[in-house]
Amino acid sequence: MIEDEAILEPEKLLKACDISGKHNVADFGCGPGIFSIPIAQMTEGTVYCFDVLESALEAVNSRAQIIGLSNIVTRRANLEKENGSKLETGSVNHVVMRKILLQNENKEALFIESHRVLSDDGKLLIVGWTEAAIQGFGTSEKLSENSVRDLAQKAGFTNNEQLDAGKYHYAFIFTK
Repeated sequence: MIEDEAILEPEKLLKACDISGKHNVADFGCGPGIFSIPIAQMTEGTVYCFDVLESALEAVNSRAQIIGLSNIVTRRANLEKENGSKLETGSVNHVVMRKILLQNENKEALFIESHRVLSDDGKLLIVGWTEAAIQGFGTSEKLSENSVRDLAQKAGFTNNEQLDAGKYHYAFIFTK
């Protein structure tokens, strides 16, 4: 199995998003906080961590408590539903979706919800598996880079910027 944190550099990708100051960020499908924790260290704003698994949210809370972070809010949510995050429209500066697309059937809904909650000129970071990733969690449900671009464009995103995320991952920043 591919060790996600060993080959993926969250801090490098997040720096490209210009997260700073009091930016509010939503981490859709946060898992154990691979991106959530570094995000919370980059901003004084609130980091909203969403996942369907209570165990993932507990892991984020535990890691945040150990490090002494107080700007993380965890919420169990179905992001495939309309207004699934229950965040106010335009309330966050950034949305992160790390490998959540492979776990959800209604991928369009995730992009629509991201677009809704982002402020004007807000940024969406998408991270997924490349074709080179032959084993590991979710690699059989990989979503192609072209499919990601198409879904983002359909939801109203622009400025497709591709980042170097290594051999096993692709990463894009889209702008609202």
